[in-house]
Amino acid sequence: MSKLKNLPQDCTFPQLQVVFDTERFAACLQANADFAAAGVEVRGVKLKRVYYKPGRSCRLTFEAKLRGPDGRKVEQFFFGKIHVAGKSDSALRRAAQAALTAPELGPAVTLVRELDMVLWAYPNDPNLPGLATLANPQAVAGLVRRDPTAFGLPALGELTDLRLSVGKYVPGQRCGYRYRVQWTGPAGDVERTFYGKAYQPGLGRAAYDVLAQLARTPAVESGRLRIPMPYGYDAEREIVWQEMLPGRSFSKDAGGLDLVALAGPVASALGAFHASQLQLGVGLGLAAELAELEASSAKIMQADPRHAPRVEALRARLVAAVPGLPRVPAAPVHGSFKISHVFDAEGQVAFIDFDGAGIGDPTYDVGRFFAHLAVAGLASKTDAEAVQAAMRNFETAYAAAVPWGWPDARVRWYTSALLLSSQAYKCVKRLSPSRLLAILAAAEEWFPQD
Repeated sequence: MSKLKNLPQDCTFPQLQVVFDTERFAACLQANADFAAAGVEVRGVKLKRVYYKPGRSCRLTFEAKLRGPDGRKVEQFFFGKIHVAGKSDSALRRAAQAALTAPELGPAVTLVRELDMVLWAYPNDPNLPGLATLANPQAVAGLVRRDPTAFGLPALGELTDLRLSVGKYVPGQRCGYRYRVQWTGPAGDVERTFYGKAYQPGLGRAAYDVLAQLARTPAVESGRLRIPMPYGYDAEREIVWQEMLPGRSFSKDAGGLDLVALAGPVASALGAFHASQLQLGVGLGLAAELAELEASSAKIMQADPRHAPRVEALRARLVAAVPGLPRVPAAPVHGSFKISHVFDAEGQVAFIDFDGAGIGDPTYDVGRFFAHLAVAGLASKTDAEAVQAAMRNFETAYAAAVPWGWPDARVRWYTSALLLSSQAYKCVKRLSPSRLLAILAAAEEWFPQD
């Protein structure tokens, strides 16, 4: 049985008490009419992640061990959303109107009434119309055969093999799949890899357009910036097809990651991106971060009132400092610039996931990157020393790559603000408060009181 831990003092979704008790949670699923009608036995549940936004929404993912009426055993992945009272019935009606893919066992979508939770069996997702296609090798093979050139393949030939694997799935938001294909043509066998990414309705086009514009910039053409090259946009299914970069991303736990050596090349590439001329929508900057700072601070204080005085003091100090910050010109902003979105493409630094790109405050990207580095540096003294050296290398290389130089006070402001609004708030959303005090201390250190 899972221990009931990490629930906020005033949890706005008390159903989580059942969810964290996996035996009770499995019993709720077993009592569900749709599981019973299919003759499915729920043998166990393993929680993967809970996304908790106090008073707003609660999403979760888990794997369930199921046994069918014929004795067949499967592990099925589920995405659940807990609704505020009275909203789950209408959410289920909307979900049932979508084109659904039958899972191996059990319902494609159902309501767990005791928890006010609408439950989707993967690859069904209420906000990702292209996910079922990405997860279906026959469907993707059909698209490749119909137009091989759209996937970087020769026009003439035959598809002889296609293999796929999930890249990253964020329920309700996006999902990426990796594909490796064998193509036999007049010139012999060709092996290609590509990537497909499913978006929410209306968002795929903007993501494709950012990559298409970047591909034509001097920064990319000269090799100062590497990106996954765009192949095509499927408007019907909201899928963007693109190059799958060779190599791997620099996640925080990647073995052998040398932050000190990496920082300079990353900063140079980011500067090349910020200095590019792009036609984009509104990107992130001070206005958006101030709004996020207000909302996140309130949620942190609501979830754990013990830390409210520290949170409020830092929030007030950051807000008061805005008029005196040095100015920078508007420029392209990545919007989600962090270690895991930096890629080692066979020795060349590359950036991925430009989905939130727009014209805004380029210092936002720097502050977000530094906030992630600061959290990585909390692990140990050795890590902290390496992070400090990496930040110094980053500053030198970035200042040389952009015409506005290094706006130190503005970088410090964004780093502190994002440590509070993003990193500290994650402790609330993920119900893991153990690092909250250390992150608050780091945020205060980055923007100390005069």
